[in-house]
Amino acid sequence: MSSARRNPVGAVLPSDRDPVAAGSRRPWAIGRNTHGVFPNSKVAVAAVLLVGLVLFLPSAHARGDQVIVRGTNYRGAVVSAFEGGKLVFRPSMDELKSAWISDVDLVVVDRGGMFADFNQAERYLAEGNAEQAIVRYRRTLRLSEGFWTDLITARLLTACDRAERIDQATLTFVRLVRSERSGPSAAVRLLPRKLPRVQSAKVNRAVEHLDGAIAETSSADQLLPLELLRYELLRSAEMPGALNAAARIAAIAIPESQGSARAYEIQLAALEQSTAEGFAPEAQAALDQAIRHCPAAALPSFLLLKGRLLLKAASTREDLIRASWPFMRVAIHFPDDPRAAEGLVGAAQVLGRLGNRRKAFELLDECLQHAHLQEETRLAAEEARQRLHEARTD
Repeated sequence: MSSARRNPVGAVLPSDRDPVAAGSRRPWAIGRNTHGVFPNSKVAVAAVLLVGLVLFLPSAHARGDQVIVRGTNYRGAVVSAFEGGKLVFRPSMDELKSAWISDVDLVVVDRGGMFADFNQAERYLAEGNAEQAIVRYRRTLRLSEGFWTDLITARLLTACDRAERIDQATLTFVRLVRSERSGPSAAVRLLPRKLPRVQSAKVNRAVEHLDGAIAETSSADQLLPLELLRYELLRSAEMPGALNAAARIAAIAIPESQGSARAYEIQLAALEQSTAEGFAPEAQAALDQAIRHCPAAALPSFLLLKGRLLLKAASTREDLIRASWPFMRVAIHFPDDPRAAEGLVGAAQVLGRLGNRRKAFELLDECLQHAHLQEETRLAAEEARQRLHEARTD
């Protein structure tokens, strides 16, 4: 029996059971009738041209790297560099883009070899399986070269942090700080967050790693991230030496290349700790410096701290007026931020001490009606209202 079968209109089709016939379809055969003759040459030529276009047009699902940055998915991209803490890539048919490594959710590379392990590590990390990601990243590091070594080190650091392996995270952090291409700029954006709250053998090892690295480091750029992490470890675990480290961190001028939100978050904690007993002139200078250079997202917190310290130290009417300015800056310039409500409470406290109770009550009422009022701020506002009522009846 013939291996060909006929469709209802009589055209010969390759048999589904005949792999040779099934695989013998050719673009130039389109348009033939059952006798191998083109009934309409114009139609045949058009068919051939159409097939040619389909064969040579780029596929809608063209292969390439995949990069996801803060939820935005770039498919068909090409990763080309990792420099200064930024991943550089070219999305399909687009200009070069770059993203801080701390903002990168996923990198999947369309290449063979070691990248199979790297891609699997990325998937594990994205799925929340940091322990498995660590194993794959380490395997990949043995074969990596060029900028890929720094990039994989950065991703390994993130995995160690999420797995709460603080001693291993610290070793990887030191390695990243010392790397040639990204170094401190990448490290300050990946400062570990999951820090132990009590002292332990792992924390002690981490601090020892940092002490050794600091002693061997002569570069000021490399020194800053090492000291930031050391202070944060001491503070989080409530270890001896945290207060002395706080004074050092509070006074540091963070360079623009390392001015991440995380770096300023740690400096804010250092300023709060080092000024708990008083507002020394050098601390005020450091606070003003941070206010000038910190990211916009961190600015309200630094302004609120300055307002609280000025209010605490105020002894004259002029001092009180100056203390009100940082509070009002937060309330006016960041109206949709939860910290705006804190600014209103602080400004109301100043007005209360200045004797303007009516305006103070108005600000507290505005605070209590704020769309993003937090419970701690609500309690502070109600306490301030109670003090104003008591002062009125005295």
